[in-house]
Amino acid sequence: MNPLEKLQEMAGAMAPGATAGVGMTGAAMGMGPGGAMRAEFSNFLNKAVTEVEGKLRSAEVEKAKVLTGETNNLHQATIASSEAGIAFSLMVEVRNKLVESYQEIMRMQV
Repeated sequence: MNPLEKLQEMAGAMAPGATAGVGMTGAAMGMGPGGAMRAEFSNFLNKAVTEVEGKLRSAEVEKAKVLTGETNNLHQATIASSEAGIAFSLMVEVRNKLVESYQEIMRMQV
């Protein structure tokens, strides 16, 4: 399982009632208050992970083109690789903050 699949699984598992790896389904959202907001947040996280995964794959394609000699555009491959690395680092930091916030909420006394 690659790191992106793990993050998608964690994003799905963090939401109450979600199925691991799938995210929020229509049945898991519930009809109570905040159900639409949970679905919107889950969709936002899934979209962000998908975009980062696309950047990583694009960087791999650019790197493969340079290595196989299809193109001499080394600077474009380097830029794509840097962009993918920064996007992944940002996504990991956002995940860390979400987990930290969730843990803080769980420590609150009711």
